[in-house]
Amino acid sequence: MVRSLLHSSLLERHSALRFTLMLLGVCVLLASLPAWLGTADFDYHFSYNHQIQDPTFEQERETTPYDQLSPEERQYVDAALDGERFDFEDDSRTMPSIVERGGTYYAFDSGRSVDWLNPGSFGPVLVGLAGFWLVFEAVQHERAHLGPHGV
Repeated sequence: MVRSLLHSSLLERHSALRFTLMLLGVCVLLASLPAWLGTADFDYHFSYNHQIQDPTFEQERETTPYDQLSPEERQYVDAALDGERFDFEDDSRTMPSIVERGGTYYAFDSGRSVDWLNPGSFGPVLVGLAGFWLVFEAVQHERAHLGPHGV
């Protein structure tokens, strides 16, 4: 049905309808982008980075002594020192960036990244593809109307 509407004689006769179709497709495509970004989910990562030989004043200020960590945080720090990498779905854990243990300073990477494959973002992606398809169809109709030489 949609395909037959796009191949109607009205679109072939009126360039204003083709332009409106393309404008509608662009609007749908642009509207899907903020919806997709709004439904994007963040994942949080924690892993061991390196050992710090001579910590700077700022690094010493950001340092968390190993003894002050909770038992859960100690488990994550110990496992990260053994080479494990952790991915968390939420930001409920605040992991330290530098830990001092026995006079040795360890730096950790703890950051966040966008989970682009979040199931909630598939709807806006499909809407965006529909908008792209409308633009593509409008351009194809315009090209067919103009002929092989674009006149």
